[in-house]
Amino acid sequence: MERIVTKPTRIDLHIHSAASVVTKDKGKKELSDCDKDHVNVLLRGLEAHGINMCAITDHDCFDKDLYFALKEREGDGYLNKVLPGIEFSVSIRADGKKPTVVHIVAIFDDRHPDLIDGIAEVVCDENGKPRYDDLNNGAFTEDGFAKVLRDIGLNAVLIGHEKSAGQEAKRDVSSLGANCASEVILTEFVDAVEILNKRRELDIKRLIETYPKDAVPFVVGSDCHDWATYPGKEGGEISFSSLKCLPTFEGLLMAITDPSRIKVGDCSFFSASSSKLDSLELSIDGKCFDIPLSPGINAIIGDNSIGKSMMIHRITGCRHVGDSKLVDGYEAYCAKEGISVDTLLPDAAEFKFDDQDSVRKTLEELHSGQGQDDYFGKYFQSHVDVDSIKDSLKRFFDECVVALESKARFNDALRRLDKHEVVLRDLPKSEMLTISQYSKKISFKDIDDLGSKLLSCRSDLVNARADYSRLFKEMGLEAAEAHADAMEALARLLKLVEKHRLVYERDDVKTRAVKGTASEERRVLSKRKTDEQKTIDDYSATLDDVSGKIADAVLLAAKRRDRKLEYAVPVDIRVPNPMGKFIFVSELTSGKTDVDYCKAVFEEVFNKPKLSLLLNGIQSETELTTEEIAAAVTGEKPSMATCYDQIRNKLHAVVDRVTERRKITNKSIGIDAEPSPGLYGTLYFDLLAEEDAKPGIYIIDQPEDQISQVAIKEHVLGAFKRMSANRQVLMITHNPLFVVNLDVDNVIVLARDKNGIIDVKSGALEYECDDYKVLDLVAKTVEGGADVVKKRLKRYGSEGI
Repeated sequence: MERIVTKPTRIDLHIHSAASVVTKDKGKKELSDCDKDHVNVLLRGLEAHGINMCAITDHDCFDKDLYFALKEREGDGYLNKVLPGIEFSVSIRADGKKPTVVHIVAIFDDRHPDLIDGIAEVVCDENGKPRYDDLNNGAFTEDGFAKVLRDIGLNAVLIGHEKSAGQEAKRDVSSLGANCASEVILTEFVDAVEILNKRRELDIKRLIETYPKDAVPFVVGSDCHDWATYPGKEGGEISFSSLKCLPTFEGLLMAITDPSRIKVGDCSFFSASSSKLDSLELSIDGKCFDIPLSPGINAIIGDNSIGKSMMIHRITGCRHVGDSKLVDGYEAYCAKEGISVDTLLPDAAEFKFDDQDSVRKTLEELHSGQGQDDYFGKYFQSHVDVDSIKDSLKRFFDECVVALESKARFNDALRRLDKHEVVLRDLPKSEMLTISQYSKKISFKDIDDLGSKLLSCRSDLVNARADYSRLFKEMGLEAAEAHADAMEALARLLKLVEKHRLVYERDDVKTRAVKGTASEERRVLSKRKTDEQKTIDDYSATLDDVSGKIADAVLLAAKRRDRKLEYAVPVDIRVPNPMGKFIFVSELTSGKTDVDYCKAVFEEVFNKPKLSLLLNGIQSETELTTEEIAAAVTGEKPSMATCYDQIRNKLHAVVDRVTERRKITNKSIGIDAEPSPGLYGTLYFDLLAEEDAKPGIYIIDQPEDQISQVAIKEHVLGAFKRMSANRQVLMITHNPLFVVNLDVDNVIVLARDKNGIIDVKSGALEYECDDYKVLDLVAKTVEGGADVVKKRLKRYGSEGI
């Protein structure tokens, strides 16, 4: 028998024989030729329909001679396994109502022939009559049924079913299959030891009520009563169930306790992709191993530091190992243990490789929003306009600084006036000419700033045409003409600025000439004047200076302005990119850029004790001066001359820290909420499961890291199951959930034998041979594995972990 599932196992667990005539099928002549002497007739029918595993399940009786006769034919054609079984009639009482009889097909473990030999005597008396304890209904009560199972002493799979009304009117294959699937009302595993010791009561009513009928399509079998016309349905066909399991009782058990292992009709459980490894070849201490690999999920388990991570890195040629010392360590370990990994996965056949560090790094990057070139970058097609938001914020802060400066400069002027006391005197007029100080200055700051910004705009336009030439080509001639018009308009505006600057330059030349001449004349006149005349001139100069300061204060008073601390971002701060059930969100690292954010920026630039005064000074009148504002700046204090420029620079520096942040969410979480690190783990594997554009094998080392047990069970396992339908998975894990509950298709176990030499065993979870049972190896190797294995063998987690 193969160690792993390579093709579906098609089953028919509901075939009748002549034995049923004694119980429920009296008078059905077609059953007369359904006995051990006509096994070949049945085999031809099974062969024609590709049945791999079957059971004769007569009504409330068991023909052991027929069973053993058919058992001997295992291996003929498609038939790999014959299991013993009975279709029991069980009466169930519900809330004082009359008993309802349901049919429960019991399939027994075939690994104990001695106990199988005694089934008939337990079910029927010496006259071949069923030992019913509900004679009125010709059935076993629930307690009676439990006693029969207890006395038989074999593990059993129970499949309850009931006839669907109007089934006979359906003739097409799909309808018959759907009807047969809708008949199933329970599936359950009965552990012989537990039921024998009465550690577990068999509550059929509860099992039927809790069976997730709509979610689990399952066909028991053909219910064939005429082997010559197998499957015996009017119309000639039904849709059989196909199971992803080895053709064994243990395989059946694993399948009925995991709905993903069951499909109806012709089907495939694995991808037909050629990007997969058929086997893993290696040798250890001279012993060669050729380990078959499933096209689905292959889990590698074993003791710590036994070489699991080394193995997957050697398979990929260590191309994902960034540390040369680690490669040297692998080489040394292989030399010490005599290990040679002979299988090599080409880069083109690899979908993705996630070692422990890369998974952790990816999840951290997803949670922090960093990693702009990460694997999921392709999903962020639309981005938040960070530059526009930063420019808008800087303009807002500039306006706030201008408002604060306008009032502080006025206050500075008043302080300067307070320092000048001028005594009004009536002095005689100087008989000589007096030339006053010439204070007019020409400022080039504004016009130069405008020119600089226009030049920057022109450069941006030129670069835009070069950087996005393909888009301009797509937009056509109209876009090219619009770009040219914009360049011409900027050129005209720049010429106007240059022309106007020439006016400033001429005025500046005149001003400096007048100032220079006046200064020279003052020096000449000063030599000719008497002390009295100089006193008169000084007094006049003082009056002129104070008059100038008053004029400046009046002008500054007129320039005062307020700026309310109100800010509205000009564009969306979150841009969603829906992709299936996921939402890829491009947002700001700052979160909301609202008033609270703006106040937080001010808190970084100004000391908190003065912050409220400063914010009030922006919005309304204030007595703050430039000196006081400079003293309130955090860190190194700015000079009086450059105070406001430095404040602007500090505010801009905080704004410049705003960048794009990426996050992944879904509709249930919403775009505003923040997924937890663990939730990112579930989203990460969900995304990988949905990826079908790129073929290849997915290799991962310990996917359980940083994800809670609940999240693993409720989300991540489902993602891996979906992934396995599209690609081969090679996984290292120490978590039993990722082996047993995930229902991996192949388990590779690394362990040291009694001589300390590494040994390798493998197979599907249900695989067993003379040397080992895979489930036992899992229970012994993985921490907590024994409990998980025990709880796994329950129906759909009804007694879940």
